[in-house]
Amino acid sequence: MAVQDDQNRAGDVQEQVTLEATNEFFNRQQGPFFRRIDWMAFFICFIISFGVYFYTMAPTVTLEDSGELAVASDYLGVPHPPGYPIWTLLTWFSQWIFHWVKYFGVPDGNLTLLFKSFGALFTPGVQGYPNPAWGVTLGGSVFAGALACGFLALLTSRSGADIMRGYRRAMDVIGIQSENWFCLTCGVTAGLLFAFSPVLWSQSTIVEVYSLNALFMVLTMLLTYRWMCRPEEDATLYITAFIFGLGLTNHQSLVFLAPALIIGIALRRIELFRDCMAILMWMASGLMFYKASQITGTPSPEMLQTKQTQITLGILLLIAPGALFLIKRRLLTTWKQYVPMVLLAVLGISFYAYLPVSSEQNPPMNWGYPRTPEGFWHALSRGQYEKIDPVDNFKDAVANPAYFFNLVDKVIFDFRDATSVVAQYKWYLALFILVPLFFLHRIKKPMLGWLLTTFVAFFFLTFVFLIFQYPKPDVQTLFIGRVQYIQAHAIFALWIGYGMIFTLTLLELLLKGNRLVALIGIPLVLSTVMIPINRNQNDEEFIREVGGCEQNGHDFGWQFGHWQLEGVRALEKELSEEEWASFPTPDYPPPMTTNAIFYGGTDPGRFVPTYMIYSAHVREDVYLITQNALADNTYMNVMRDLYGDRIWIPSQQDSNLAFQEYVQDVQSGKIQAGADVNIENGRVSVQGVQGVMTINGILARKIFDANKHIHDFYVEESYVIPWMYPFLEPHGLIMKLNREELPRLSEEVVDKDRKFWDWYVDRLVGNEKFHRDVVARKTFSKLRSAIAGLYAARRMFPESEYAFQQAIDLYPLSPEANFRLADIYIQQLRFKEARYVIETFLVEDPGNDRVGEFLEQIKQLETRDTRRRELEESLREGGDVNLALELAEIYRSMNMGPMFENLTQRILQQANMPPEVILRIAQMYAGSGRADLFANALQQYLQRDPNNARVWVDLAAAQFSMQRTGDGLQSLRRAVSIGGRAIQDQVRQDPRFEPIRNAPEFQAIIPTVQAQPQIPSNFRLPGF
Repeated sequence: MAVQDDQNRAGDVQEQVTLEATNEFFNRQQGPFFRRIDWMAFFICFIISFGVYFYTMAPTVTLEDSGELAVASDYLGVPHPPGYPIWTLLTWFSQWIFHWVKYFGVPDGNLTLLFKSFGALFTPGVQGYPNPAWGVTLGGSVFAGALACGFLALLTSRSGADIMRGYRRAMDVIGIQSENWFCLTCGVTAGLLFAFSPVLWSQSTIVEVYSLNALFMVLTMLLTYRWMCRPEEDATLYITAFIFGLGLTNHQSLVFLAPALIIGIALRRIELFRDCMAILMWMASGLMFYKASQITGTPSPEMLQTKQTQITLGILLLIAPGALFLIKRRLLTTWKQYVPMVLLAVLGISFYAYLPVSSEQNPPMNWGYPRTPEGFWHALSRGQYEKIDPVDNFKDAVANPAYFFNLVDKVIFDFRDATSVVAQYKWYLALFILVPLFFLHRIKKPMLGWLLTTFVAFFFLTFVFLIFQYPKPDVQTLFIGRVQYIQAHAIFALWIGYGMIFTLTLLELLLKGNRLVALIGIPLVLSTVMIPINRNQNDEEFIREVGGCEQNGHDFGWQFGHWQLEGVRALEKELSEEEWASFPTPDYPPPMTTNAIFYGGTDPGRFVPTYMIYSAHVREDVYLITQNALADNTYMNVMRDLYGDRIWIPSQQDSNLAFQEYVQDVQSGKIQAGADVNIENGRVSVQGVQGVMTINGILARKIFDANKHIHDFYVEESYVIPWMYPFLEPHGLIMKLNREELPRLSEEVVDKDRKFWDWYVDRLVGNEKFHRDVVARKTFSKLRSAIAGLYAARRMFPESEYAFQQAIDLYPLSPEANFRLADIYIQQLRFKEARYVIETFLVEDPGNDRVGEFLEQIKQLETRDTRRRELEESLREGGDVNLALELAEIYRSMNMGPMFENLTQRILQQANMPPEVILRIAQMYAGSGRADLFANALQQYLQRDPNNARVWVDLAAAQFSMQRTGDGLQSLRRAVSIGGRAIQDQVRQDPRFEPIRNAPEFQAIIPTVQAQPQIPSNFRLPGF
């Protein structure tokens, strides 16, 4: 008994020594910061994550942005804005190391691919395609994603221990051993939950930038935490600043982490926070003054108000640091810390200097042409994307709180969805986050400060970022935007890890140190890692909405690019003998002809062929041009440098003429604007998809006309360019643009197209990997929809309906396929079937407001069609002119052009028709865009009422739009002779006369009025 007591006392002494040593480790301000157990969490999490990512990574190029990014990495080029310089440099090194890894036309497993490629180095005659996408994925996604998860495990383990140590009673009960096991277990679990969250996992298996973004974010938070624990450790502060600046050159969304870093500084060194705020205010002031200085010339009243606001803000920000000085009569006393910190942050950001250096080398991926100042700022400011206006978004959120809260729910909290932040981890795992809230009063102040820092980070990475992004709540938009919240996913996983540590500790306290907590609780916590893995494997709703995360064995990107360029030549190489024997069209689609010009439209439609041409070296003779970017002068500069000495590319002057042609057509009323046309300081800018695509169509036609006699053209359609339809015919996955218009599509081509797609749709739909790959389903559905649209344009309704049904079979959630199929039914007056298609789609995507609007239009058209039948029946038996006008309006609204024209012409031919009826028909013609019929109706009206000056003005405008200048001038003179100065004033304000306004003949009738300087209303003479 005495011996047992001695052993117990010895054990207590040893435990006390260990506890004191551990406390000393946590309290010291120098030396190693992380424990061995923390590093164990890092390595366990990293190795498991890396292994799973490596096994599930894609064997070659995939869809979306993969091809573009891989080419940029391969050639040290410039990918899409903001250019991702640090990502490009790091992944170039990775693909250079693994440049010997090939792709052999079949989706081998990654280990098999490695061994086969290594063997090919020593086996003469073994073929294979260069495969830089594999090396880029391995370094930029697999390795970076695994590192991010490892560092998150390291942070969870170390900070979790610190937080628990603030709860003294817990440490007295659980002991050092349990503490270590709990921290190790929960650190590894948090890291692996993050690793297998749908967004990070899916982005870590393909060529993308978001895994590296997650790495920079986690590393910044890890360093911030270390500095908050050791605030006198300036070196950590400097490294954090550099990593943060460097991270901004990978993804600019990291800037939303800045407020959390500032809060962290404020909580630990208030003097440094004060000085940093002063510096930030002065920098913001300089930015305001700079932006104000850029508004020159004679600005509009709105721009003048903006300039005044910027100057006012600049002045306020300039003097605001004075208020900080008044608090303690001290300012800029920590310059030894903030100067190196700012310089190192700037050093990290300075990697953007890579962009012009790379662009100068004329790489095949040279987005934005950043070798010029205009192109550099275009890339850096993400100029190709829709302008972000957080002020307007915030106003809209305040004005429409229900819409904003719905967005918050969809993006952050909706656990039933597959794209929200909470849905990354399942709602019951999110419950762990609530546990630490019950212990906040027991946690020491420094650790409360750290928890506050993480909360601020999460708030800005979700709620504030949401104001900037402000997406539509439909399935497609949420799917695309989900990757932007990957940093918030990391914070959420960290919180779950803390909740698990507190849960295990609470159980240990309740059971008074019973070992069952460790024996049962630890395996249960670790088992939660299987939740996201099981969902990825078995949750059909999840797979339907976002697809599986794995990409091993997926070669859909390769099929997409290789089969477009090489057609049956590629199919014969890559299909098994059995498949090739059953292939229905051995001569269709033929390969692209030599030196063909390929108009790429969608993201994969331009990026994957670019990869095939420049990196896989499949068809280096093909010229790839993005049909959607021709209106972008920076893109055209790239095309001129790349292809200008081999094919005709529009010059700067040609591009300007295309803009002028578009603006003149809009101003003359020939076409609807479809965009905002702004003229500021003599420069014309067009914003809006329809307007920009019209300009793209004009330039695409110029390129086609100049090169078609030497080069064949092919098209992968994104947005419809109407002039192409008479020239197009199906060509396998894409379409061929023939040199001359085709009077009709041959039965042979239509038959081959159907047979090919019947075979291909069956092959894809029967492939489980395709079923689990949402991006592939969207992409191939779009290809089939484009060909279906060609049939629809030629009013080949049975063929079009069949092709659209195949597009829906490939991807039932495709808005385009469903909308366009319904439109086909509407054109055939099959409203019941159209309504069924859209009602079914509305159930699948209830957040898409366009679906409800379209459904309402179908119902209205159905009602009009019923009324049309009633009116036609009534008019067969005789009726008055009002019924005929009502029927004519219905014909017009239902796009029944021939019937509308026939009925209105019959009405106009009636003798003694009242002038107001003629004018009403003229208005119908104006609404339908028929300037010729509009002019004829107005002339007929003026025979009855020749003294109506406003109608003479309308007639003149119509005649000018039809290039009947002499008649237009005569009509305008008649209008002025009747209406005098009032009519002249009206014409001066009428945009329909813009194309001819500067003509001497026009100014002779409508002289320009010189603007007189006006005295401001608040002007006062001195002394009065």
